[in-house]
Amino acid sequence: MSWTPPPTPPTGHRKPRPTGVAALRAARLRRRTWWLVGTLPVVLALVVLGVKLAFLAPIAAMGKDRYDTGDAESAADYYGIQRTLNIVEPWKAHYNHGTALARSEDSWALYDAITSLDRAYDLAEHESPEERCMIQTNLSLTYEIQGDGDMAYADGKAAELALVEEAIAARDAGLPYDEEVLDPYGDGSEEPDPEELRQDVADWYEYAEREYATAEQIRGWPDCGESEQTPEQEEQDEAALQRLQDKQQQAQDSQPENQGGGDTQEGEGSEGDEQSEASGGEGSEGEGQQSQAEREEQQRQQELEQQGSEARDEQERLEQEYRDLYGDQPGTGTDPGDGSGSGTKNW
Repeated sequence: MSWTPPPTPPTGHRKPRPTGVAALRAARLRRRTWWLVGTLPVVLALVVLGVKLAFLAPIAAMGKDRYDTGDAESAADYYGIQRTLNIVEPWKAHYNHGTALARSEDSWALYDAITSLDRAYDLAEHESPEERCMIQTNLSLTYEIQGDGDMAYADGKAAELALVEEAIAARDAGLPYDEEVLDPYGDGSEEPDPEELRQDVADWYEYAEREYATAEQIRGWPDCGESEQTPEQEEQDEAALQRLQDKQQQAQDSQPENQGGGDTQEGEGSEGDEQSEASGGEGSEGEGQQSQAEREEQQRQQELEQQGSEARDEQERLEQEYRDLYGDQPGTGTDPGDGSGSGTKNW
């Protein structure tokens, strides 16, 4: 009896699995491929970081050179580059960037300056009081510059309001007046509204007052008090506080609602009040004055904090309006990130 042989299996396209030395070589090649793919991002990041660190010093030197020559905007651009991938004292890049922008005194750049200096102050949390005092001082100066700009704009609006009111009064009285004041475009399309101008004047003086109050509040942060200061620096701080208080008062007095106020009247004290003061004696009178002074100072500090909070809210509102209009942060450009740079002194 004969058996039929089994059919021959069809020829496939699969290659035979390597064995021995070939198998080891293939496994080693696969491991190297996965190792290269897995470590490539890390290697690239280290290369980029190395190149970045290598260029930090030259970029800082160029930024300082531009700052010293008075080209604050170009200096801010160089310092802004250093905020990216910087692990060496990153607060300095934000400090230099904010200081340069503030020195440019551009109205929109001041918002970026405040943001950078705020960031620098946060990053310098563990630095010495002297370094934090530098940031504190420049941040206060930036708010003061912003207040000066709003004050000047309010003064211009107040002058415009005075001309409009004078022209309207002359026209109503049948006297000659400057027609261009009431018809600036020469087509009779729109006459300035004194009430709107008066509200603009009041708003801008209020903005200035809040910014001066915020600057004064920042001056009161503890860093400069904890740092070692020369008598000259202490005198400068006291003069700055007095200057800010004077500017706040000027902005408040310049508001239309505070213009042309009558003389204050002194009320006559009652007999009971006089007897109370007389019976108190010198000691109680001194304590009463001290207590009153403490209450006034506490109330003043609360008002400063409230005004500072309102100023920051107003700043955020204006920044949001700018982003809605132009789709970018106000100032000189986008925020590259963290960085560092050479020190730039307070101006």
